Amino acid sequence: MRLPIAALLLLASTIPASAETCRETFVRLLTDKTEKGPVKIHVTQEIKGGPTTKNYNYQAEPGHWMTEMIEPASMMWSLVYDNAMYTSTDKGKTWTKVRTMESSENEASTENTMAEAAKTVANESCGEAEIDGVMHKTVEADYDIPAYQTKHHQKYWVNPETGWISKAVTETSQTGFESVATQIIEPAPDLELPTPE
Repeated sequence: MRLPIAALLLLASTIPASAETCRETFVRLLTDKTEKGPVKIHVTQEIKGGPTTKNYNYQAEPGHWMTEMIEPASMMWSLVYDNAMYTSTDKGKTWTKVRTMESSENEASTENTMAEAAKTVANESCGEAEIDGVMHKTVEADYDIPAYQTKHHQKYWVNPETGWISKAVTETSQTGFESVATQIIEPAPDLELPTPE
């Protein structure tokens, strides 16, 4: 199990340069993986013909993240720390090591994948929308991920004062599969995650 691609996509957030075109802004948001500090993400995953799941995804730093299941509550939690993946069946009280992994290699692979995806960006559109009384810039476009043979429509809501992506919606389709992932993203400066031995 890996960090969902949707969760990886939302970690991009910097203040847009005024001279950027809409397409350039979208590509920058899609591919920028610079460190933004600890985050808490509420993820709703809707699969066509399947169940809807909800979880919190927390990232303390690259290579140290945890998924807390909300719905269905019976699903296992997952944790990645120090190049190892763990699962928990008791809501994070205890952790069982599943396998070792190379976080740096996974990050490099994701960067390469998204660089290829950026070459396919089309139908970009920019506008404005309000979230909780704050006006945000919206940036959306279509793109493909050739490595996964998937097609996507991605929309970001960016706070123009801070550059923070407050919300992201990713529509994904491939043969026999369609899903929509909605992410609400918050800074989490006091975040502490488990560090199993």
